Amino acid sequence: MQAAAPPNPEAPHRFQKRGFSSEKAIKFFFASNAGLTIVILVLIIVFLLKEGLGFFPGYQRELSVYRIAGLEFVDISRKNLTAHEQLTSVLNRAYFAEINGKSAKELQRYQEASALFNAYTDQIGPTRDLVLNNTQEGSTADSEILTSLRANFQKQKDKALEALPDTPHLSAKERQDLIESIRLRAVDSTEDPPLVVTLTDEYSAAQQKHSEPLRAMRATIDTFESAGYDLSSLVSEMTEAVTVTKEKIQSADILQKDRKTLLAAAENAEDPVERERLKADALASLADKPDIEGPMKLLMERKSACVEVNTKLKESTSGIVKELPTSLTQPEAIRLLDVGRRAWPVFLADLEKTPAAINSWNHQIPVPLSAAISSFLTGKNWVTGGEWQDFYGILPLAVGSLMIAIVALIIAIPTGIGAAIYVNQFASSREQELIKPVIEFIQAIPSVVLGFIGILVFGTILRDVSQWDSLQWIPGFPIEERLNIFTAGCLLALMSIPTIFSLAEDALNNVPSAYAEASEALGASRVQTTFRVIIPAAFSGILAAILLGFGRVIGETMVVLLVAGNRIKIPDFTAGLGAFFQPTHTLTGIIAQELGEVPLGSVHYRALFVVGILLFVVVLAINATAHRFVSKMKH
Repeated sequence: MQAAAPPNPEAPHRFQKRGFSSEKAIKFFFASNAGLTIVILVLIIVFLLKEGLGFFPGYQRELSVYRIAGLEFVDISRKNLTAHEQLTSVLNRAYFAEINGKSAKELQRYQEASALFNAYTDQIGPTRDLVLNNTQEGSTADSEILTSLRANFQKQKDKALEALPDTPHLSAKERQDLIESIRLRAVDSTEDPPLVVTLTDEYSAAQQKHSEPLRAMRATIDTFESAGYDLSSLVSEMTEAVTVTKEKIQSADILQKDRKTLLAAAENAEDPVERERLKADALASLADKPDIEGPMKLLMERKSACVEVNTKLKESTSGIVKELPTSLTQPEAIRLLDVGRRAWPVFLADLEKTPAAINSWNHQIPVPLSAAISSFLTGKNWVTGGEWQDFYGILPLAVGSLMIAIVALIIAIPTGIGAAIYVNQFASSREQELIKPVIEFIQAIPSVVLGFIGILVFGTILRDVSQWDSLQWIPGFPIEERLNIFTAGCLLALMSIPTIFSLAEDALNNVPSAYAEASEALGASRVQTTFRVIIPAAFSGILAAILLGFGRVIGETMVVLLVAGNRIKIPDFTAGLGAFFQPTHTLTGIIAQELGEVPLGSVHYRALFVVGILLFVVVLAINATAHRFVSKMKH
């Protein structure tokens, strides 16, 4: 019997004969994943461009309506009226800052006593209401229930009295008297404690005393405020007229859009009956062309009145600045008065230009597409859903994102890179095992959790610390808003430190060991080797780590949405470094806040996609630059 031939190890598998193999399957799997990633990226780009690029023609149309309806003409005078109101507000704030600054002691005592009493009433309020509701005339509450409610109220009262806030500006006796008056307070009492009433009267008396030397300033401010009454009345009258015209134009635009939609549906309809019905509906929805020239003629008849009122405002206010006090005593009052003085020449210059702008305005000049683009990129107003006019200017959002990024990087760069240098060059193995996991664990904390920490803990503590008298020399202190640029920047710094740390340490690890060995062979110490050899050699990688950390900060959404304050306004840079303690909004935050509320396909909807495109380009550019530095380091 012939023996079976042994299997040939070189012989191909039956699947290999047909072109299949495990190696090819694995290669195909990973290649398909890479290809899918590229396809998804292309689809995202296409989707963003498809939804976003329609914004500029739509915004151009809105700006055209803004012009042909006459709103732009009214805003020439409205701009001066707004500037007048803002100047009035600044002067009033300076006036009261001077009075309140001189009455600071009385104000602090009154506020602390009121805060203590309010903290007590907030804690016992619900149980107090239950007792009162069950003891009202005509109630039939069970005596046992009422007894239980009163006992519960007494427990809540004792608990509240043990957790009262500090009152550093009240004497120990005053605090004890206040607490005792609260302890003996009847459950149905509605009057303030005697000490709160006394301190309120003291504060009012101090205000009255310190306002006497400022009578001339008060009279000057009142005169300046009354000078804008005529302009305010004129703007109000013109506003009513142009709003009606705008509504008619918008209604006609909506009907025209509906007509185009019906005609498009009729072309795609297969049923002849349905096609004819859609065409009939489209014909019925044909909008009448609104009358623009009639209302515009009436508006143009007011040109002379507008010129006269603005000229009168300039003449009546040009000398008022000289009547203001030359100096005040309180720092905030001095700053505000200085802001008013520096804004005054700009205010008068705008009033000087107004007559020429009014006379040269023409509603028939078309609005170019470039005007919509420049208004979006350089506009200082992001106003949506307003009754007057929507504006989409990203400058305040971009400034807010940049200022938060600056705060975050100022904290994260030295912290992250310093930690990377220490762990990589100086730390023992036990320290490395402890420090690295702790820093990298920060990445596992959800951003929404950090946001809650910022709101409830960090922001509150920072605001309370800013109230300390010993820290009043810091610009921006005391902080008025706990949700601000600095708070958001600190939290984003915490989020970006792991990114910077990990990448910077990788860059230090990639430096050839021969560099350090050669340096030490020449007699250099460990510190000298680190800072003169290792760090310069890893500089490209460290710079890439900083750029990627910057990209992380710019792209973060949840923390800034919760903590930055969401005020769409360029910060007041006249406050110096105090501008970093003001609320702001960001590019990412505006998308997250508004995208779910806007009508699908509207100009506002598409504006948010353009913001998304801008963010995409910025982050892509940052990452590409970082990748270039990483590649440079490897070569």
